[in-house]
Amino acid sequence: MSETAVVTAFVEAPDGRILLLRRAPSARTYAGRWSGVSGYLEEDDAHERALLELAEETGLGSGDVELLGTGPPLAVAGEEDDRWLVYPFRFRCADPARIDLNEENAELVWIEPRELAERETVPGLADAYLHARFGDRIDAIANDRSRGASALAAVAVGAVAEAAELGLFPLELGRALAAARPSMGAVGSAVGRVLAAAREPDQVVAEAQGLLSARERAPRAIAVLLQPDLTGTVMTHSASATVREALLHSPPDRVVCTVSEPIGEGRGFSEELSAQGLTVELVADEDAEEAVSTVDLLLIGADTVFRDGSLANKTGTSSLCRGAREAGVPVVVACETIKLSASQPREPDEELFDLTPAGGIDRYVTEDGAFPSGEVHTLVDRTPFLREGHELLLGQASPAR
Repeated sequence: MSETAVVTAFVEAPDGRILLLRRAPSARTYAGRWSGVSGYLEEDDAHERALLELAEETGLGSGDVELLGTGPPLAVAGEEDDRWLVYPFRFRCADPARIDLNEENAELVWIEPRELAERETVPGLADAYLHARFGDRIDAIANDRSRGASALAAVAVGAVAEAAELGLFPLELGRALAAARPSMGAVGSAVGRVLAAAREPDQVVAEAQGLLSARERAPRAIAVLLQPDLTGTVMTHSASATVREALLHSPPDRVVCTVSEPIGEGRGFSEELSAQGLTVELVADEDAEEAVSTVDLLLIGADTVFRDGSLANKTGTSSLCRGAREAGVPVVVACETIKLSASQPREPDEELFDLTPAGGIDRYVTEDGAFPSGEVHTLVDRTPFLREGHELLLGQASPAR
């Protein structure tokens, strides 16, 4: 089924209200429905087309508006097998009185965002608005290479909470946030848990706050559980915040950090631990597999933990775990439950990550306790709304509304 590409521009007044236009009775599609400023997109640039439509339908020139944000294209199912690919934009107009409608629209109204869910609009209008409003968060998750899965999952959960505070149910926004970084399955899992547990926007906010609060508490609880393991020499890879908390809580005799290219975050991690008084050695990645045979424990963080006990984490993790296994060195993963995923494991599509099978890991230590890698499925299965959230984001289930 083919899709018709269109642009939709949302114009905001200085007080945050949104401009809606009622399509004229003579409109070819969705006559009488409320819409943003929209038009067909052919070969031209989407931003330029949005500005052209603004000028034609409202009389606002490029000097009358300020671009506030853009969102990724949104696929929308219309009526009678119509499908639209909507490119959303968000502009601010300093002087709403300058608007002069042409014949394409019958009237205009300024509304609060929550009214998008209450009016008879063209298909997908509220979702397109949320894409435009939170496009910067989607971009951050897609492009941020300095923060780990837990931090980016928190960004995504915070975005759906803010969207819900506007009075809108952010299912399509959640799907866009999850799709922005498929290699970090924890992002989608966290968002899915929040949305699957909620029926109304205010419940989304409450569920998000609960999940974020639990995330803040988790590293401390994990650190306490790891205390008996942190003796002798401990090796780590990349720069896990959860591992940092554990090492600072119960400093071992010595810590070995890998450089962790291509970003090299292990350098800063080792310097930070040294500044806190720990004895730290930094080893090059090419020497890491030999070095792991000389330590007492390999302690690593996680980006995503799958139901079968396999682990997606910084590239180089799988070879380190294999080397540790061959040398008889225990491998322990420090992992908040926000990083659990009910999906099937797959090789990451980013060079920054690799996949370690469950057999390469001895134990996962979470805020809910320690689990042999072969028993992680019991934790995944009992984590509220984890499986339901996964199905919801894939379109295999409907929101419980």
